[in-house]
Amino acid sequence: MNAMLPYLGALLVAAAVAITWAARLWPARPVPVAAVRPDAPEVWLACHTTQCAHMTMRHDPAPAGLVCRGCGTVNGGGAG
Repeated sequence: MNAMLPYLGALLVAAAVAITWAARLWPARPVPVAAVRPDAPEVWLACHTTQCAHMTMRHDPAPAGLVCRGCGTVNGGGAG
């Protein structure tokens, strides 16, 4: 059994390389930048501030743009 350990290790490394290679070549689905629901006046948008930890947060439309509910930062253009 001890003589097979190097071969099993090499097999595990080869399997990890194959899985990583396949995952990188797999076509990714496009991720929406902002999702707007017609029944609610809110937008889910990535808030790139340290207070919101660069996470997707709810944003409310305002005359100046989209206001983050987490930190109050105005993102984007005018709400129209």
